[in-house]
Amino acid sequence: MSGSSRRRRERERLKKSLSRLTPRSEEWQKKVERLKKVKFVLHQKKRRLRNLRHKLEAVRRNLESGRYPICFGGRKLFKAQHNLEANGFQDHAEWLLAWRKARSGNFLVLGSKDEMCGNQTCTYTKDNTLRVRVPDRLRARFGHWVLIKSVRFPYGQEHLDRVRRPVCVVKGRKVYRAVTYRFVRRKGAWYLFATVERDDPAPSTSRQNGAVGIDLNDGFLRVGEVDRSGNPVNEFKVPVAMRDRTRGQVTAALGEAVKKVVLYAKEKGKPVVIEDLDFTGKKQGLRESNSRYARMLSGFAYRKFRVMVESCCSREGVELLRANPFATSLIGQLKFMARYGLSPHGAAACVIARRGLGFGLERAPEVLAPGIPPRGRASRRGYWRQVCKSLKRGPGPGLRVDVLYADRFLSPAFELLPCRCGRL
Repeated sequence: MSGSSRRRRERERLKKSLSRLTPRSEEWQKKVERLKKVKFVLHQKKRRLRNLRHKLEAVRRNLESGRYPICFGGRKLFKAQHNLEANGFQDHAEWLLAWRKARSGNFLVLGSKDEMCGNQTCTYTKDNTLRVRVPDRLRARFGHWVLIKSVRFPYGQEHLDRVRRPVCVVKGRKVYRAVTYRFVRRKGAWYLFATVERDDPAPSTSRQNGAVGIDLNDGFLRVGEVDRSGNPVNEFKVPVAMRDRTRGQVTAALGEAVKKVVLYAKEKGKPVVIEDLDFTGKKQGLRESNSRYARMLSGFAYRKFRVMVESCCSREGVELLRANPFATSLIGQLKFMARYGLSPHGAAACVIARRGLGFGLERAPEVLAPGIPPRGRASRRGYWRQVCKSLKRGPGPGLRVDVLYADRFLSPAFELLPCRCGRL
């Protein structure tokens, strides 16, 4: 059921309840305030639906006509010429100068393996000189080449040094690594970015040593280490500041945390295991979620985290494994948290590590607690799915299961703590 349908049904229920209440009473006032909020939300949804329909019609018209509007330089800056004073321009000439700078603010030089040093248009020579070929119409002014001497890259210089040497020779022809250069102008200065294929070392880790699982959470990474038999041996927490940060700050903090974990796994000689998750569908429904859940999920940069782990593991020679995320948190709490004295997220990280090593779904223990269905003869996956649904509904209003201590070798305990959101 969509969010708009739920809001409409709620509006109808509120109208019916208002007709049965005494006007101006305390409960009547609460219902009226709630009805106003529901009507406001419905109005905003109608506005958004209208705007999306207009955009859809515009896209259909472009597809039918075969003409697609593209604005190099930025649509906002282009529209600024119609209101110069409000956008900080004294006259149209000043705007035109800014517009031309924005349109010529960067250019790309695509590399090729068949070309000398990976690129004929822009070449990085052995004496650290950057040689850029000039277009034909500008050669009378600048010559055939523009030479920029003493060019050093603060990061990845060793990879560019290898580019100058051919990789192999095929039928008397040298083959290089392709190098792509991008020139970007920022605040009056030009920046050079080079992209080249690097040589990654072969994996130096072994699954016979165990595995290191990573559980990504809101604000921190929880790392769980297991031996080759799947027994937890260690866990630790790596803080990551995600909330109230810019995209660049989140990327930097997450990159440092990932590097720390990968270097730890490399030191132990164990592969890294992460969950194979995809939050694309959930993020599309953020408008229908409560503010706390939406805030958490919007800052949950799992795709960026996955790319960082893949890159760091490839660079450090650490094997990367992916695990099925089914009920990892719940299984960790029921099976490993009390028995090994782990935190809830640390237990989940250990379950992730076990999945990466190829261990099957754990057998559910007997839990004698309210809200937990009996195990019976259901399959392991079927029973864990039943337990997940039962705990998400909660054993009572305003409660959630915070700690589940249950193990076949320990007496089960069950603790309920109050929570505002009512989620597991």
